[in-house]
Amino acid sequence: MQNEKTVNRNYCLDFIKGIACICVVFMHCEFPGTLGVLVQCVSRFCVPFFFMVSGYFCFKANGEVDYTKKLLHIGKITLFSSLFYLIITPVYGFSGEITFTKFVYWLVFNTPVYIAGQLWFLFALLYDYILFALLEKSNLRKLSYYAIPLFFALYVFLAQGLHLLGHGIPNMFYRNFLIEGFPFFALGFWIHKYQDNIRIKKSSLIIIVIISTVLCPIERYLLGRDFGVNIATFPQVWALFMLGIKNKDFGKGLFLTKVGTEYSLYVYIIHPAVWHLLDKLYAALHIDGSAIALYMLPVLCLVLTFLISAVYVWLKSLIAGSKKENKPA
Repeated sequence: MQNEKTVNRNYCLDFIKGIACICVVFMHCEFPGTLGVLVQCVSRFCVPFFFMVSGYFCFKANGEVDYTKKLLHIGKITLFSSLFYLIITPVYGFSGEITFTKFVYWLVFNTPVYIAGQLWFLFALLYDYILFALLEKSNLRKLSYYAIPLFFALYVFLAQGLHLLGHGIPNMFYRNFLIEGFPFFALGFWIHKYQDNIRIKKSSLIIIVIISTVLCPIERYLLGRDFGVNIATFPQVWALFMLGIKNKDFGKGLFLTKVGTEYSLYVYIIHPAVWHLLDKLYAALHIDGSAIALYMLPVLCLVLTFLISAVYVWLKSLIAGSKKENKPA
């Protein structure tokens, strides 16, 4: 008999997670030229999508809100990921010093120093679980719903509005747990709670995904700046997520679904280290100026990251199985 977790599993969300983790790699380890710009523009949905998935699964199977285990889980992952990058810092290539100001920025705006900057997502997600837990315990859940449109509007104003007015600011002021992370997290939670009341056709969602995805590079071209989450990304990620909700069995048994289920988190954590190690290898082999080599770099980064993640998951399951066998009856 299948267990409850298997029966209720949303394979489509896992499938999209698989696509999203690939987009994360290609968004950071970019293809050169126009291809790199296009891939980066359409891939901006991936981090908001992961925030939404986290908020969505704050519900248990019985409908109760669950954040304690998830908070401890992401806290453990954040700790061990940080330790990993602290250990490999000499190879990773960090230069500079940790100042009090940088430490404050890390603490407040989730901009890590001395470890991979891409891990800002883990710190932001940790903060979002804490904030959500505080609101739940204080019976102030509705505030999280009000935060969705408010922080979305604030994000666009700080990221793009000020730029158009000639007053650009560092992205840490909007790419953090509060302005970017929490509204997407809260939106995922809201969708789970009210998904049965959201009436929209799958065909309409597909049209929204296509149009918004096409608009992402057009927006980049017209506004002249890649500022993170595009304005067109907001409807793009919402429609993608709703497609996942309405097609929960799509992707069952597919490789990308397995990637989203088992490897996506480790791909996110490991890929910066693989990317920078490849950069060093390219420089040592004097191929960092080769167009072919540069086009191959993101692909190599992705493949190696997948392999390392797969080996890690395999070893982890092997150890868990060994412990289970040795456990006294």
